[in-house]
Amino acid sequence: MIGILAFGLLASSAFAAPRIDSVSIKSGAKSPEVEITVAVTRGGANCDTRVDFGDGEGRTIDFGLATIRTLKHTYRKGGSFKVAVRGTGKTPCEGVREAAVSVAGPAAKKAAEKKKAAKKKSAARKKDEKS
Repeated sequence: MIGILAFGLLASSAFAAPRIDSVSIKSGAKSPEVEITVAVTRGGANCDTRVDFGDGEGRTIDFGLATIRTLKHTYRKGGSFKVAVRGTGKTPCEGVREAAVSVAGPAAKKAAEKKKAAKKKSAARKKDEKS
């Protein structure tokens, strides 16, 4: 009887749906693009998640045999957003994870590029003056 109970507990944990373990976000200070990494605990099965970027856009991720998936997203405007990851589809992962992100808008990226170009031009002009 104890052997059957132990087998039942092992079998049920081996076939449990994977759980969303974590979500992490890398963002550049002057870029609207972020890199989002989602990790799940392996539960012996495939699972799917939906990543909502907080700006009205989202993407579904099929984990297959993987435990970590990384994706990139570019925000159309700067601001603070809440990224939410939850199970979805026919084989949803269990749980929900959220993370906050602040991004610079495309205008900030263009301003940074313009500043960098001006610096480069100024350095070239100084070099020509010394010659």
